[in-house]
Amino acid sequence: MIQICDHKLLIFLLLIMSVFACETTEILTFTGYEGGKVEIRCPYESGYEEQNKYLCRGECPVLNKDIPVESGSPAKDERFSLTDDRTTRIFTVTITDLRTEDQGKYWCGVRTGLGTYDVYTEINLEIKPVSVVSRVTGEHLNITCHYNSDLKNKIKFFCKGSDPSLCETSAIKVSSETNSNGRFSLRDDESAGVFTVTITDLTLKDSGIYWCGAGETGLKSKWISVTDLNINNDTSESESCKPTTTASDHMTKPATEDSESIRPVTSSTSSLPPSSSTLPPSSYSSSPKLQLGTYSVTYNNPIIQISLKTGHLGLFSSVFHGFSTVNIMALVMVIMMVFGLSLF
Repeated sequence: MIQICDHKLLIFLLLIMSVFACETTEILTFTGYEGGKVEIRCPYESGYEEQNKYLCRGECPVLNKDIPVESGSPAKDERFSLTDDRTTRIFTVTITDLRTEDQGKYWCGVRTGLGTYDVYTEINLEIKPVSVVSRVTGEHLNITCHYNSDLKNKIKFFCKGSDPSLCETSAIKVSSETNSNGRFSLRDDESAGVFTVTITDLTLKDSGIYWCGAGETGLKSKWISVTDLNINNDTSESESCKPTTTASDHMTKPATEDSESIRPVTSSTSSLPPSSSTLPPSSYSSSPKLQLGTYSVTYNNPIIQISLKTGHLGLFSSVFHGFSTVNIMALVMVIMMVFGLSLF
């Protein structure tokens, strides 16, 4: 009886050991931002190329696993997709439209064909809130990055790219090691736990996702914050400096006193009042004629003619063409009243 119990105990211990042998102790951390996407890369050992791969969410118990996506089957969540590169022995799970509730623990799983004892790699997914910043070209911008005290002595850096892991390796714009790089500069205030990145003379190409990070050469970096920078053309300044050219602007321009700058206006015959030769004899009897400065007013009943002798008065001829006799007579009366003149 004791031998049977010992035998069952041995089998139980072997099963427990097999479970721990199938789980790796390394925890892989991936970081994404709200609304963006993240690619979780899961390496596996040789010999499992033909096996099914999957991503398990949460604690991933032996029974009732939460598997949003698995190779060879439609994804339960359309935001999840899985590709398997059997040459490099890495399968990649992509999650799009990231949300804060996506943050947490996951497991990369590989089916072993040994029942419930699959190969697992623990994953920690971090989701960062994104700060949206809009500016116009030519401006300067300061971006502040607050960090915890454990990062005080780490190298601070600022990089561009939606994938922070690629951003860190190939798109660092500036770091605390160099402090400046072209239009980018970095100032670290260790006592306040904040470093500030300044970008001068913003251009349209500066638009994109930027990450504030800290770490050490050869070691995993810590991502602090993410900024979505949108740069637009500055059209307000050019519009305010360039006046809109319209006909009214030219007409309201003050006239100079220089007679050489005054050009006579030539009107077509259709715009002039009928000449006296075309009027009935009763309508052009001798009438009073008044000299008013540089122009003369001739009163003919029932038609008033304004003889214009300068370019200034030629402008009035164009303006008053088509006015009724009553309106013109009223205007003439006002002019005569101003100059103290009378037709009678």
